[in-house]
Amino acid sequence: MALTLPLELQQQIFSYLDPWSFYASRNVCRFWKYASRDAVTLANQLGQLPIEPTTWIKKADSKRRESVYDEAARALMLGMRIKASASTDDSLSTRLDKTKLALSEDGKRAVSLHDRTITHYDTTTPEPTVISTRPINDLRTAMGGGPWFKCSPTSMYELALSSDGRMLAIALERTIQVYDLNSSPDSWPMASYITSATGHYIAALDFEHNDSLLRVQLSNKGVVVYLGSPKDASPGLEHWQDKGGLKHAFLDASKLSLPQTDSVDGTPAVSQRLAGLQLLRPFANGWLVAAQKHATNVQSGSYCLAYVPFSQIHGHVLTAERAVTILEDLPVHLSEDIQHLWHDLPSAHINHPRFALSPNNSLLAMSESDATSTPTSSLANRVFLYRLPSTEKLMDTLKPQCPLLKKLEAEQEFKYQIKRLPTSLGSISGKILDFTFESVDSGVSSSLAVTAVTDTSAMTWTLLDN
Repeated sequence: MALTLPLELQQQIFSYLDPWSFYASRNVCRFWKYASRDAVTLANQLGQLPIEPTTWIKKADSKRRESVYDEAARALMLGMRIKASASTDDSLSTRLDKTKLALSEDGKRAVSLHDRTITHYDTTTPEPTVISTRPINDLRTAMGGGPWFKCSPTSMYELALSSDGRMLAIALERTIQVYDLNSSPDSWPMASYITSATGHYIAALDFEHNDSLLRVQLSNKGVVVYLGSPKDASPGLEHWQDKGGLKHAFLDASKLSLPQTDSVDGTPAVSQRLAGLQLLRPFANGWLVAAQKHATNVQSGSYCLAYVPFSQIHGHVLTAERAVTILEDLPVHLSEDIQHLWHDLPSAHINHPRFALSPNNSLLAMSESDATSTPTSSLANRVFLYRLPSTEKLMDTLKPQCPLLKKLEAEQEFKYQIKRLPTSLGSISGKILDFTFESVDSGVSSSLAVTAVTDTSAMTWTLLDN
């Protein structure tokens, strides 16, 4: 049927399609692909994509327009297919009947904290079995040299379990204790008062990067502190007792320095800060991080990909330097003329998002709490997916450019920027216990999958990248 349509009519039909339908249509057959290469058709479609500025489109020929369209289609994942599947098992909180839980990354171990008792579970069996129990190290137990927890019936604990289920971190107010669950129940945990949390409290904990770093989220406007030192293998309790352990601040986001916003039309420049920062991977003698970027006194912000350099102290212990380079902005707001096409975007107003990097470093999954959640309703988390720039492009952004090169770039006739908007994967209710991005083997081919596990449910989104 399509082959019998006049070319002009086929192109007229294309003009009514949204970006996703147009991308799918131009890949149906060679005739449709040929019809989609019309200069006017491509100009109309490029006008629906978040590309700024748009002035170059009128000057570009069909070949140039198609090249930019293909680049934008990949960056915006117009051909990404998503298959969502929910776990049919009972939730962990229902099976254990406890209120405070932590889960290992492989799902084989779990820990609950209830009535001053820490219970370690094996969850590989149909019904979780108890491996061990031990008392929490509070003022009543008072093991070791402290600091000890000041427990009460209303105490709000935060728990984190290492990926292998061996190490347990517990936070209460501004104190953290790290337990080796393989040791005897009467052994002492490593404990420390977190000076960065003075005046605030610890809102969440996570083990990261071979369980050698502890990500500590504070209640202070999304400030994140990383404790410990990166290791190539999962360490034991001696790592946290070392000078590069629990008492060492590997990174304190409150001390990072961002450049001020540009002054526009007489509006004064505004200082910026990073919230909800998370380390992604080592990069160019530093680390690649994802975070929210907020202007001072502004609740809503945007997301970004940034570079934090590190330097050595005391010969071998690393610590973050203050200067931060923004490598890529991940916006959440668009111009009104195309906002209706890209309406399902993050809000970037919650200061504690979760990130997960794909094994091939090309995709970034992000979860943020839904702004519409209320204290009386179940906590909802929205999950999004970003396509990241290549390592080569990130390195080019990081390299300092001479003034002459910058001037020539500004005068380029076809200079443009594609805003990297995310694809919405869906939502999941409950408090997130684990958020991972892994390769899965279906037997025929391998694909990528994002998994979110909460205290009430679990969801997996399998990605088929076209």
